[in-house]
Amino acid sequence: MTKMTRRKRELLEQIEKSTAMSIYQLAQVSGRNYRRVFDHVRDLSDAGLVNIRRETRNGRQLSIVEHPCHQRLRHLDEMFIFKQEID
Repeated sequence: MTKMTRRKRELLEQIEKSTAMSIYQLAQVSGRNYRRVFDHVRDLSDAGLVNIRRETRNGRQLSIVEHPCHQRLRHLDEMFIFKQEID
């Protein structure tokens, strides 16, 4: 990863505080340029600090950004719901 700048740190803090959101939504919330946010998210993902998953909503491909802890919690919720359906 390139250098951890103040702006990347702020973006990472925003991702940690919020639920999973698209890069576009993240740019809007942070009040920053989409392309800059996209580049910074890619750098953070390359460093393993955030996860990016592809999702289709209303026929459009989105890149959803989430903190690894949020992803693990989502996975546990899905497992719990699945177990309840079996029982």
